[in-house]
Amino acid sequence: MATRQRWARAHLFYWLARAIAVITVACLTACSPHSEGPDRLDDYLSRLERAVGASREPPPPIRPPRLSEAHLQPLAISAQSISVLDFLALSGCELQHNIGRRNSSLGRSASHSQRLLLDLEFIDLVPACVVRLQASGNNELAEQLQMLALERTKLLPKRIYNALLVGPEFHAFWQLPRELAHYPAEVSGEVIDTLSYLEQQIKRWLNGDYRADNGELEQHLSVLRSGDGGALLLASTVQSKTLFQASAILRNKETVKSLCPNGRTTDAALITQTVVSKFFAGQVQQWLAQLALRESSLMPPLRGIERQLKDVLPPEYRDWQMSRDTRLLSLRGEPKAHVETIQAALRDCTALPWRP
Repeated sequence: MATRQRWARAHLFYWLARAIAVITVACLTACSPHSEGPDRLDDYLSRLERAVGASREPPPPIRPPRLSEAHLQPLAISAQSISVLDFLALSGCELQHNIGRRNSSLGRSASHSQRLLLDLEFIDLVPACVVRLQASGNNELAEQLQMLALERTKLLPKRIYNALLVGPEFHAFWQLPRELAHYPAEVSGEVIDTLSYLEQQIKRWLNGDYRADNGELEQHLSVLRSGDGGALLLASTVQSKTLFQASAILRNKETVKSLCPNGRTTDAALITQTVVSKFFAGQVQQWLAQLALRESSLMPPLRGIERQLKDVLPPEYRDWQMSRDTRLLSLRGEPKAHVETIQAALRDCTALPWRP
């Protein structure tokens, strides 16, 4: 009875959490402030244009990879069950309640996360039931249960993939926001704790410890729904486009010649150096460093989850994963490349007060 009540509470919590998350996202979208980081980037680019007397090129046609466009589907899982007569023979085993919940109308319409929890509980309860059946001489049913437990153990990676990486919470985690507002300054560490929790839970399950707390898992999935993976992808794309334009201005041969002809430092070179110092190093780089720090906190546990499930990841997921990681690599590579472009543009200016 207590197990059935926990199951019902977890199922109710799941749907309440989904409803609250939808309302929260709607409210945040309706009252979001201007995007602080992108505004800094655009301000820097505009000042750089005026400093060197050049116009920006059109931004490159890059866009953040959308998980929704990967068209992921749950992996097909065909698990055997036991007959009605065998089910009745399980009287006295807690496993009987597990099978009853799975075959109920609520169980048949359960989310993938709840199906995962049912399988984990099934595998965990089988040994005690096998001992009971063997003691009563029902070795045939005991052997059948052991085979079913082994089958579901092998299917666990697929169950976890369906529950997590294809689930609505993971899609919400990677959904692109309309704008970045004060991202990432106002994010919390809750989602990182959740990813670390999920990584450790999966490790336990795949190593033979099948204990799971229904309510705790659903609570963490609810937190995942409000995560900022999509914001990180959008920020990396905005950074790439603007730094590409800024670097293109400083790579223009005519621009470079006009800054320091024959090594002579011009007013344009001094203004450019001031713009770089005050608006790139003083403002933009702070935001870019925050993004890189967020990526280094957010992605390791998530990649740890993916590594544990690598054998069941379908090609569609792997393709999206590669596009995502390529985009996130720009958070470190492109700011460094832009600094090198600045240095090259001002290399011949021998009388500058300092070197960028």
